[in-house]
Amino acid sequence: MHKQSLRYYDFGPFRLNVTERLLQTSDRMVPLTPKLIDTLVVLVENSGHVVTKDSLMRSLWPDTFVEESSLTQNISLLRKALAEGGGGEHYIETIPKRGYRFAADVREHIAAETEMVMQERTSTQILIEEQLLEDSKEPAPLPATDSRRNVLAAPQTKFRLYSTIVAGSLVLVSVLTAGYWFQRNRAAAGLPAKSIAVLPFKTIGPQTESELMGLGMADALILKLSRLDQPAVLPTSSISKFTNRNAEAASIGRELGVDAVLDGTVQRDGDRVRVTAQLIRSSDGKPIWSGKFDEDYRSIFMLQDAISEELAAALIPHVAPNKQRLNVHLTENQEAYRDYLTGVYFWNRRTKVNLPKAIEYFEQAVKKDPNFALAHAYLGDSYFLAFQTGYEILRRDEALTRAGSSVRRALDLDDNLPEAHTVKAGILLCDRNYAESEREYRRALELNHNYAVGHLRYGYFLFYVSRLPDALLQMRRAQELDPVSPIANAALGHMLYMSRDYDGSIKFNKRALELQPDVTIVHLNLGEVYAQKGMFEEALAEFEKVRAENPQYAAAEKAYVFGLAGRRSEALNALEQLRQLSDGQADSFSTAVVYCALGEKDKAFEWLEKVSPNMVMSSEMRFDPRLDSLRGDPRFDDYLKRRSVGAE
Repeated sequence: MHKQSLRYYDFGPFRLNVTERLLQTSDRMVPLTPKLIDTLVVLVENSGHVVTKDSLMRSLWPDTFVEESSLTQNISLLRKALAEGGGGEHYIETIPKRGYRFAADVREHIAAETEMVMQERTSTQILIEEQLLEDSKEPAPLPATDSRRNVLAAPQTKFRLYSTIVAGSLVLVSVLTAGYWFQRNRAAAGLPAKSIAVLPFKTIGPQTESELMGLGMADALILKLSRLDQPAVLPTSSISKFTNRNAEAASIGRELGVDAVLDGTVQRDGDRVRVTAQLIRSSDGKPIWSGKFDEDYRSIFMLQDAISEELAAALIPHVAPNKQRLNVHLTENQEAYRDYLTGVYFWNRRTKVNLPKAIEYFEQAVKKDPNFALAHAYLGDSYFLAFQTGYEILRRDEALTRAGSSVRRALDLDDNLPEAHTVKAGILLCDRNYAESEREYRRALELNHNYAVGHLRYGYFLFYVSRLPDALLQMRRAQELDPVSPIANAALGHMLYMSRDYDGSIKFNKRALELQPDVTIVHLNLGEVYAQKGMFEEALAEFEKVRAENPQYAAAEKAYVFGLAGRRSEALNALEQLRQLSDGQADSFSTAVVYCALGEKDKAFEWLEKVSPNMVMSSEMRFDPRLDSLRGDPRFDDYLKRRSVGAE
């Protein structure tokens, strides 16, 4: 039990519970976003008086500049919700050029020291609100749920609470309620969202902790919900940039291209944490599910379990088969968890500066909890990226060895981690163990077919073993799952280039640059596409953009474009410049490509013989449009055969 004063307002068929920030009618909750509740509270508390637009905006967004259209949208959505719940009466009047007035007859009530019945979420007890199911005549497809229900706040509804002992279970009553109604109405309702984004939860109150608390809640839910067969859930890398945001959730959803967004708040008060969450439809900002949770801060993992299970119950008709997959427990060590979240934060921004920070925090996490499997997996991935990127964080052989050690530890602890299987697959690919590598990639995607990184890296694997159509399918899936990732967009753009879909390649390479400007490889990719389309000036402009960072790449690419354009002397001058930049050592492959552009096949073959293809270059030779003038020549087929280019 918990003693708390209860303040609420009655108007029409509604009761606005200010203490709990809830709006309800006699028989149901009215789902409203936190901002809409805030708007309604201000209007109701000033009922009969004009509240100016400026005053409302200062109250609702005290430290943020927003457009007046945000307030207008709030009022519109609030009017719609009240009309749907109250017979179409007009409660909110617009006072032209001034603001708004709440016109209904409002009665205020304060119940001092009201006894609030708290649901005890333990491993042995479930509280079943059976009468609520029996009394509701027309249930919404996705009812609002509150796992900390105030049974006194709805005096017209009688609740009969039955306790049932279920050993080893941690289930919220709202899971049962939402699952029951969804199954009962699934034929009419259908799946409300095929794709969702979980936004970083907003923290309320003193900022004594970093933004990682809200991002951590989102990351944990993403990890759990992505295990479901549906809906598709965007990865943390797509949403982390919205940690400090001013935009409304629905507009972010439209920007991300998802059907719905899960938005929420986290408020810590001593040893207690209160979490509210709402699933909001991107198209119109309408809430389609909501929940409220209270928990001991030391049991924040129980909160994550509760929200993910309840949301899953609302999203899919058959929760039970997926329940085991939702129970992804990370660690019970709060300090290790905090280090893990910080590591994920830097891993998502894996630049030369941030990747070492990610490694440092993951190392701290596994030191504090040696059994923290997912932290071991991310640590292995970070070392693998250090091996791949050329950032010179460690010697490449040492980085690969550490990656292998970390991923083995992760899989020993939990063999069902797609993140760990993906890293293992990459290590096997480096050893040219193609069959085992593919098995590991496929295992990762069986465990989580919504794992964007898994699709991306499997796509590269398929490209390296000369299965370009399959690689293209994987890259498309990666981009669909992570549409705001510059890496996913650039990778898809590159595969489209290799497939000769130049317009498609331009589209996704440009998208990658919009998301992250001045990425050298994307400018190079885009320039190569322009060259194939005969857009020589545009190609040269792209290569010029990378000259300061990598003059060798710029010289090689410009030489090729000059050759295609028939500017022979400029092409040869650029080749000479490339040799000077390479300390007199010619880049054999780039030189061969330039002679292809000049139409001098004999010299092209002469330079190709000097190339020792690695795995990446082998796949490039197999498909690169720059070598198309050699395809069909028996010498080229013989060259590929002798060098085993493209062989698995």
